[in-house]
Amino acid sequence: MILVTVGQMMGFNRLIHAMDDWGRKHPDVKLIAQIGDGTYKPTAMNWMEMLTLSEFKATVAAAEIIVAHAGMGSFFVSMETGKPIVMMPRHAALGEHTTDHQIHTLQWLRKKPGVFAADEVDDLPGAIERARAATSMPSNFERLAPVDFVNRLRRAIVE
Repeated sequence: MILVTVGQMMGFNRLIHAMDDWGRKHPDVKLIAQIGDGTYKPTAMNWMEMLTLSEFKATVAAAEIIVAHAGMGSFFVSMETGKPIVMMPRHAALGEHTTDHQIHTLQWLRKKPGVFAADEVDDLPGAIERARAATSMPSNFERLAPVDFVNRLRRAIVE
Protein backbone atom coordinates (compact mmCIF):
# COMPACT_ATOMS: atom_id res chain seq x y z
CA MET A 1 0.00 0.00 0.00
CA ILE A 2 1.16 3.52 -0.77
CA LEU A 3 0.19 6.45 1.44
CA VAL A 4 -0.20 9.75 -0.38
CA THR A 5 -0.27 12.76 1.91
CA VAL A 6 -0.30 16.49 1.34
CA GLY A 7 0.16 17.43 4.99
CA GLN A 8 -2.32 19.12 7.27
CA MET A 9 -2.19 22.72 6.09
CA MET A 10 -3.48 22.80 2.51
CA GLY A 11 -4.44 20.73 -0.49
CA PHE A 12 -2.10 19.86 -3.35
CA ASN A 13 -4.34 19.06 -6.33
CA ARG A 14 -1.48 18.53 -8.78
CA LEU A 15 0.06 15.75 -6.66
CA ILE A 16 -3.29 14.11 -5.89
CA HIS A 17 -4.37 14.21 -9.54
CA ALA A 18 -1.02 12.73 -10.66
CA MET A 19 -1.25 9.93 -8.09
CA ASP A 20 -4.85 9.24 -9.10
CA ASP A 21 -3.62 8.85 -12.71
CA TRP A 22 -0.79 6.60 -11.48
CA GLY A 23 -3.33 4.52 -9.55
CA ARG A 24 -5.42 3.96 -12.70
CA LYS A 25 -2.31 2.55 -14.41
CA HIS A 26 -1.45 0.37 -11.40
CA PRO A 27 -4.77 -1.08 -10.18
CA ASP A 28 -2.91 -3.83 -8.31
CA VAL A 29 -1.42 -1.27 -5.89
CA LYS A 30 -3.63 0.02 -3.09
CA LEU A 31 -3.41 3.79 -2.62
CA ILE A 32 -4.71 5.76 0.34
CA ALA A 33 -4.62 9.55 0.10
CA GLN A 34 -4.98 12.31 2.65
CA ILE A 35 -5.99 15.21 0.38
CA GLY A 36 -6.44 18.07 2.86
CA ASP A 37 -8.72 20.81 1.58
CA GLY A 38 -7.90 20.11 -2.06
CA THR A 39 -10.67 20.43 -4.61
CA TYR A 40 -9.67 17.43 -6.77
CA LYS A 41 -11.44 14.29 -5.55
CA PRO A 42 -9.67 11.07 -6.64
CA THR A 43 -11.51 8.21 -8.29
CA ALA A 44 -8.75 5.57 -8.49
CA MET A 45 -7.70 5.61 -4.85
CA ASN A 46 -9.25 5.68 -1.42
CA TRP A 47 -9.09 9.14 0.08
CA MET A 48 -10.13 11.31 2.96
CA GLU A 49 -9.55 14.96 3.69
CA MET A 50 -7.82 14.31 6.99
CA LEU A 51 -6.75 11.32 9.02
CA THR A 52 -6.79 11.40 12.81
CA LEU A 53 -3.38 10.99 14.41
CA SER A 54 -4.06 7.34 15.25
CA GLU A 55 -5.35 6.66 11.71
CA PHE A 56 -2.33 8.39 10.23
CA LYS A 57 0.10 6.36 12.37
CA ALA A 58 -1.64 3.10 11.47
CA THR A 59 -1.66 3.96 7.76
CA VAL A 60 2.02 4.92 7.81
CA ALA A 61 2.85 1.66 9.60
CA ALA A 62 1.02 -0.34 6.91
CA ALA A 63 2.47 1.62 3.98
CA GLU A 64 5.18 0.31 1.70
CA ILE A 65 6.19 3.86 0.78
CA ILE A 66 4.96 7.41 1.34
CA VAL A 67 4.34 9.91 -1.45
CA ALA A 68 4.12 13.48 -0.18
CA HIS A 69 4.67 17.17 -0.67
CA ALA A 70 8.19 18.35 0.15
CA GLY A 71 7.39 19.23 3.75
CA MET A 72 9.67 18.61 6.68
CA GLY A 73 6.91 16.88 8.67
CA SER A 74 6.53 14.25 5.96
CA PHE A 75 10.30 13.76 5.85
CA PHE A 76 10.46 13.26 9.63
CA VAL A 77 7.59 10.75 9.58
CA SER A 78 9.38 8.81 6.85
CA MET A 79 12.70 8.73 8.67
CA GLU A 80 11.18 7.91 12.07
CA THR A 81 9.24 4.97 10.63
CA GLY A 82 11.86 3.76 8.16
CA LYS A 83 9.59 4.22 5.14
CA PRO A 84 10.98 5.38 1.78
CA ILE A 85 9.44 8.67 0.70
CA VAL A 86 8.77 10.21 -2.69
CA MET A 87 8.61 13.98 -2.37
CA MET A 88 7.24 16.50 -4.86
CA PRO A 89 7.39 20.22 -4.07
CA ARG A 90 4.58 22.73 -4.29
CA HIS A 91 5.21 25.71 -6.60
CA ALA A 92 4.31 29.28 -5.71
CA ALA A 93 3.89 30.19 -9.40
CA LEU A 94 1.08 27.59 -9.62
CA GLY A 95 -0.64 28.95 -6.51
CA GLU A 96 0.23 25.85 -4.49
CA HIS A 97 2.05 27.82 -1.80
CA THR A 98 3.11 31.38 -1.01
CA THR A 99 6.83 30.70 -1.51
CA ASP A 100 9.05 28.16 -3.25
CA HIS A 101 10.60 26.93 -0.02
CA GLN A 102 9.53 23.34 -0.81
CA ILE A 103 11.64 23.41 -3.98
CA HIS A 104 14.64 24.42 -1.86
CA THR A 105 13.78 21.88 0.83
CA LEU A 106 13.75 19.10 -1.76
CA GLN A 107 17.08 20.27 -3.16
CA TRP A 108 18.56 19.68 0.28
CA LEU A 109 16.68 16.44 1.09
CA ARG A 110 17.17 14.71 -2.27
CA LYS A 111 20.65 13.58 -1.21
CA LYS A 112 19.37 11.87 1.94
CA PRO A 113 19.01 8.07 1.93
CA GLY A 114 15.39 7.02 1.58
CA VAL A 115 14.29 10.23 -0.18
CA PHE A 116 13.24 9.97 -3.82
CA ALA A 117 12.74 13.32 -5.51
CA ALA A 118 10.05 14.06 -8.07
CA ASP A 119 10.57 17.65 -9.12
CA GLU A 120 7.56 17.52 -11.44
CA VAL A 121 4.60 15.23 -12.16
CA ASP A 122 6.50 13.44 -14.94
CA ASP A 123 9.15 12.40 -12.40
CA LEU A 124 6.68 10.62 -10.11
CA PRO A 125 6.53 7.18 -11.80
CA GLY A 126 10.31 6.74 -11.77
CA ALA A 127 10.64 8.01 -8.22
CA ILE A 128 7.89 5.66 -7.06
CA GLU A 129 9.57 2.68 -8.70
CA ARG A 130 12.94 3.57 -7.14
CA ALA A 131 11.30 3.97 -3.72
CA ARG A 132 9.46 0.65 -4.05
CA ALA A 133 12.74 -1.05 -4.99
CA ALA A 134 14.62 0.43 -2.02
CA THR A 135 15.97 -2.41 0.08
CA SER A 136 17.08 -0.53 3.14
CA MET A 137 16.45 2.68 5.01
CA PRO A 138 18.72 4.55 7.40
CA SER A 139 18.42 3.08 10.87
CA ASN A 140 20.33 5.76 12.73
CA PHE A 141 17.80 8.59 12.47
CA GLU A 142 17.82 10.63 15.65
CA ARG A 143 14.66 12.51 16.63
CA LEU A 144 16.57 14.93 18.80
CA ALA A 145 19.49 17.20 18.07
CA PRO A 146 22.90 15.97 19.31
CA VAL A 147 23.58 16.95 22.93
CA ASP A 148 26.75 18.89 22.08
CA PHE A 149 24.82 21.00 19.55
CA VAL A 150 22.06 21.71 22.09
CA ASN A 151 24.66 22.71 24.69
CA ARG A 152 26.43 25.05 22.24
CA LEU A 153 23.12 26.59 21.28
CA ARG A 154 22.11 26.98 24.93
CA ARG A 155 25.41 28.73 25.70
CA ALA A 156 24.99 31.06 22.72
CA ILE A 157 21.51 32.05 23.82
CA VAL A 158 22.23 32.40 27.53
CA GLU A 159 25.62 34.11 27.31
